[in-house]
Amino acid sequence: MPPAEDDQPSDRAREAEPVVDAVPREPPLDSVLRDPPLDSVLLERSPAADVASLSMALGGTFLLRCASQAAGFLIAVSLGIRSREELNLTAGIASLVFVTFYASELIGAPLFGAWSDRSGRKPFMLLGPVFGAIAAQLLGLTMVIPILVLVRVLQGLSTATSAPATLGFLSGQTATSEKLRGRVMGLYEAATVVGIGLGAALGGKLHDQFGLFAFTLVALLYVGALVPFVFVRDRVWVPRVRIAHGNLLTRMLNRRIMRFAPAWLAANAVLGAWFNVGTFLASGAENRGQFLMRGFSPGEIGTASAAFGVLFAVGAIAWGFVMPVIGRQATLLVGVGGLGFTSVALWALNQVPFDATHTRVPILVGLVMLGIFVESGFTPAALAYLAEIAEERAEDRGSVMGVYSVLLGVGQLLGVALAAPFADAQFHGQRLGINGLIIFTGLLCLVALFTVMLLGHAERRHVRLAAV
Repeated sequence: MPPAEDDQPSDRAREAEPVVDAVPREPPLDSVLRDPPLDSVLLERSPAADVASLSMALGGTFLLRCASQAAGFLIAVSLGIRSREELNLTAGIASLVFVTFYASELIGAPLFGAWSDRSGRKPFMLLGPVFGAIAAQLLGLTMVIPILVLVRVLQGLSTATSAPATLGFLSGQTATSEKLRGRVMGLYEAATVVGIGLGAALGGKLHDQFGLFAFTLVALLYVGALVPFVFVRDRVWVPRVRIAHGNLLTRMLNRRIMRFAPAWLAANAVLGAWFNVGTFLASGAENRGQFLMRGFSPGEIGTASAAFGVLFAVGAIAWGFVMPVIGRQATLLVGVGGLGFTSVALWALNQVPFDATHTRVPILVGLVMLGIFVESGFTPAALAYLAEIAEERAEDRGSVMGVYSVLLGVGQLLGVALAAPFADAQFHGQRLGINGLIIFTGLLCLVALFTVMLLGHAERRHVRLAAV
């Protein structure tokens, strides 16, 4: 029996009903994943971090940095000891050897980083120790300055190949968790700085025991760094849709990176100045007006460097846990404040009379250590900032994280190049030495402070615009 006319929906009622098919809806997530839009790039991404591979990458980084610093330390103390007899061997001449390492690193890092984006990370992680082992063996053959300069170029390429690829791998593995990223970046920086500190200690001990044969032992350490990288399981994350992104320089040096670059350069310049020119001065001729220029032995300088590395690493790991709580900007500001505090404490320590034993020396050393612990928060916060930018350009993650090596290389290059004139500057007929180095550090601290304050304002504006 057909329904009554009253039961049939009227034409007006039909018009009032919503036409569901005519309403635009967002496509289901699975269809988006199957068919990505042409104006986006969708990368293959593992659902969870590979903890074992992360551990291997961090372990390889530690050994590689240790070997690199051991080789550099052996060169610095060898030249410093020579300067006791050769008065014309100044910090400026020695800095030429140090500068070439960072110059080759900063030139090679963005190129190898971009290459790793297309070819995979692991081959470049493996290439770094190979370059380093060859360079270390060559360094042990001669102490002639021009040859040292050339070999240090090869050693710089060791870091330039490995660091961007490793950072790109770590950034991709921690893409789904901000907390994990903060901790992993803290561990990476800890592995870097502890490797530098222990590498200096190892270089000092090896120099005292074996002389120039120590370079061969360092080459073996480079080979040891190769082993952890072999066990890294790297999945090549290739864009499903390839689009043009402009030239490499434009992709790397975007506005957000450039806002932060002066602070990162300043922080790295401090490391370059102290681990190179500072080592040269501490092992060189005595200056009876400065407590930190006592003609220390390589072993003593290496032990101090190791203590710095361990303390800095503990701080970097600790700040990796604190940073998600107080925020990245606050962590950066605290780190810069710690650098300023360390500069003041070092100045006070260096003014202690040369011959006398003072009860305030342990207190001042403790204050220097406190400042190092506080300033260590700067580096994991800086790495987390770069990793965030890298996620915005996931298809160029290696290129963006290669900025870390570029700024590390440029910063340390500038630190070595500019610290030497401060150290060699004359005041009342005497070279400033370590005092000049401390003054230079204070100026770099002011640069970092000004940059971080401007960065905070710019990032708040960036967040507001992104929300709009």
